[in-house]
Amino acid sequence: MELVVIKNWVNLRQIQKSMKRFFLALAVLFSLSGQGNAHYKPGELKVGVSEIPPFVMFDGAQILGVSADLWRNIADSLKVQYTYVRFSNYLDLMEAVKQGNVDITINPVTLTDTRLHILRLSIPFYTSRLGLAERPSTNIPLITVFFSLLNWRTLQLIVMLFIVVFIFAIFIWLAERRKNPKEFRKNHRGISDGIWWAFVTMTTVGYGDKIPKTKLGRLLTLVWMLYAIALLFSFTAEISSELTVTKLQDGISSVDDLRKMKVGTLEQTGFASFCRINHITYTPFTDLKKGLDAIKEKQIEAFVGDVATLEYCFEKYKLGRGLEITPSSLNEQYFCFAANKRHQELIDEINPVMLNITESAEWVEIIYKNGIRQ
Repeated sequence: MELVVIKNWVNLRQIQKSMKRFFLALAVLFSLSGQGNAHYKPGELKVGVSEIPPFVMFDGAQILGVSADLWRNIADSLKVQYTYVRFSNYLDLMEAVKQGNVDITINPVTLTDTRLHILRLSIPFYTSRLGLAERPSTNIPLITVFFSLLNWRTLQLIVMLFIVVFIFAIFIWLAERRKNPKEFRKNHRGISDGIWWAFVTMTTVGYGDKIPKTKLGRLLTLVWMLYAIALLFSFTAEISSELTVTKLQDGISSVDDLRKMKVGTLEQTGFASFCRINHITYTPFTDLKKGLDAIKEKQIEAFVGDVATLEYCFEKYKLGRGLEITPSSLNEQYFCFAANKRHQELIDEINPVMLNITESAEWVEIIYKNGIRQ
């Protein structure tokens, strides 16, 4: 039964991803329709690239990576000839595409409304997640847990627990105060005895110093024992959930957390746009390595980028020594190919081929072969 449920869930996720890509493709195609006459003529294309692992990587004379593999399949299908034009950084590459010095770039270009007007974008071929590279936390775990529990949600749980305990303490005191005055004393002292009895019973410590003697008191004890077990488990689960969420979201639980940090990112990328839109002050970099070095030199506290790129560089090139990556769901970017605005016809030919490839098992192999774990 569990396998069927898991299989159905996986199929549902695949359908959702396919639907999202389909509607994104429609949005791009409709937004680009009617934007001038096409000037693309079959021939040798100039394909601009700059290194951005694991999408585009330079290995001597070879161009490797996710985007390179995808482009080779597209070019073979369309039977187009091309030559690569290498650029030292992303900014120079994008300027060359705008000016028409290259026909198209296979570097991952973020889908934005601004770029739709100045470039010709393909349908998205990859959904990127935000990742944060930063120095490991030096906080003492016990102190971190203590302060993590100082929040409104935990306070609510504690207050609710005390209210329930107090109610049962009054009930047991009312049931026992006359026939068992030694263990459940008069006035407020008897209520404090009831509170002690409730906590000892709930935690199953069982000291035996408070033993109900009336039938009503014993019946109430039985009810409280059963109820307290469920209550304690629920309370423990809620506290564990709070600690887990705090751990997973440490440092980037919200956009406000990023606003409080000195962050950097690659200029003219979707993550730079994300920072500007959300009024996050950032330091622009033209190179990933420079951004990571800036963390080590304490010029910035964290570097915002594509989590797959950060993870690949950390593992493959050891760029992240002394750093750690925190993934986040705060922002998703849709990566496309970008062509000069004269080449609408080229993009129109690329889109259906790209869609067929990215919806096939071959695409999964390309993703995993290049070290991306989705």
